[in-house]
Amino acid sequence: MFCTAVLYFLILLVLPDAVELVCDGNNCKDCVKSSIKCRWCKRDGECHMPGAIFTNPCKRAENIVEESHCGNTLSRYKPELSMKMLLLSAAAYDPIDPQGCLNNSLSSAMFQLRIVVTRKCDSSGNKCSAYVAVSHSLKAIAVAFRGSLDSDQALEVFFSALTKPKESFLGGEVQSYWKKGFEELWTCLKEEVKALVTVYPSYQVWVTGHSLGGAMASMASAWLAYYHVGSPTNIILYTFGMPRVGNYDYALEHDKLVNNSWRVVNYDDPVPHFPILLSPNVVILNNPYHHGVEAYYEVRAASPYSQHKECHGKPYNEDASCSFTTVPSFLDLETHKVYFSIPVGTFWKTKCLRSRRKKRDTTENSNTTSPNSFQFKDDVCSKYKYTNHTYVQVAKPSRSTANPTYVQVAKPSRKTANPTYVQVVKPSRSTASKLIGTLHFFLLLIHIST
Repeated sequence: MFCTAVLYFLILLVLPDAVELVCDGNNCKDCVKSSIKCRWCKRDGECHMPGAIFTNPCKRAENIVEESHCGNTLSRYKPELSMKMLLLSAAAYDPIDPQGCLNNSLSSAMFQLRIVVTRKCDSSGNKCSAYVAVSHSLKAIAVAFRGSLDSDQALEVFFSALTKPKESFLGGEVQSYWKKGFEELWTCLKEEVKALVTVYPSYQVWVTGHSLGGAMASMASAWLAYYHVGSPTNIILYTFGMPRVGNYDYALEHDKLVNNSWRVVNYDDPVPHFPILLSPNVVILNNPYHHGVEAYYEVRAASPYSQHKECHGKPYNEDASCSFTTVPSFLDLETHKVYFSIPVGTFWKTKCLRSRRKKRDTTENSNTTSPNSFQFKDDVCSKYKYTNHTYVQVAKPSRSTANPTYVQVAKPSRKTANPTYVQVVKPSRSTASKLIGTLHFFLLLIHIST
């Protein structure tokens, strides 16, 4: 019995490679037309049998199985694009003036802020945040998610991952905290993204985030591809210091949905190793597993052009020759906080200027604003327009409150970088009804007296 089982296992092991001879197409079109669903891999320019994991260097998302996809190009990690994505992620941390942050850090791109959303994402009252912006010069729609705001939220994330079960999401399972934060924000963001993609169908959709923000960005990119919001080839995901988002099934599903997906890891950053995977070669008990290709910086990344490599080795997504070769720095989080010499979570305090590290006023050096300062509304789907250093909220009218209008009463200056706004609330229907009723009463008195 034992010998039979071993023989059966060996047959299963070598069968894909043995049948590989059947998949001998010399080009992509001939390969995918085969009756046994052969797939074409552009990495080696060869035709492979399904399941030939030992000879096929392409991962699931890269395999071409339809003739219409033969013209697709192979995705590559681009350091210049990675820098832009990181700056977009850093702007998500700005609680005061994210448009100003975008203007200073990505001036030539001319990103226009479309919507900012901040909502509670756990029972302790911690908040998650994200924004959507568009650049017509780059022909890109940006969706950026903020990471953990402080150590309290980071601890909440840590204990949630250890104690709470994963939840289902698009054919797999993800950590419950990531899903809660994503759903709270995506309720407000998705319609804006869909509207922009409809108006600008040729634009790329850049999805990005740092740390916790990377996990939510992962889910956003998968959601966009799953529900066919734009062309799959236009969806690009770059994350920085992202933890493992879900289980092996989610990783496979994400790879199938989002081909241009990159996990940037700064040398010994410990967060990408969380939740812990004891061995990349063993997938058991629904354990966490990374998706996408790791862009591993083999030294502390002072710039996006520092020594790095694309990790396409085995196992797929958890290449044992990349960050697994470095002992994570659990006692020093510097490589998690700083990517490409940018302190991601606090970059906004320098006005997002790389060349001139001028601190903002002391009133702006915290994550709170003064009572008279403009503040993005929490726990509502608020849309903002930004024109001439002025934020204007555009909200749908409700029965209780008509469209609120924000009027700028103090223009920002170098001394006062944060503009001040006063909300002017139009009369609600109930107030208007009272005024009309009072007017009718006085008209009636005049009529009686005459």
